[in-house]
Amino acid sequence: MHTSTVPGEHARESGHAMANLCSGAGYGLLDAPEDLRTTVERAIEIGYATALEHVRDGSFDEDLRQWRPELFEA
Repeated sequence: MHTSTVPGEHARESGHAMANLCSGAGYGLLDAPEDLRTTVERAIEIGYATALEHVRDGSFDEDLRQWRPELFEA
């Protein structure tokens, strides 16, 4: 994992997301040059970790209320 870019608390989830997305790419990604494959893998991990951080810190709470109001109904 890329400890300098993905916080330890999000490393596991980011790694799982990357593996799931890359497995869906099939042989096209496996046949890609290693540098390209590594770049794609890191981009997915960093993007997922960043999104997860925003969700956990509440950055999307108001957006979620607008997009999915049923989640907030009591």
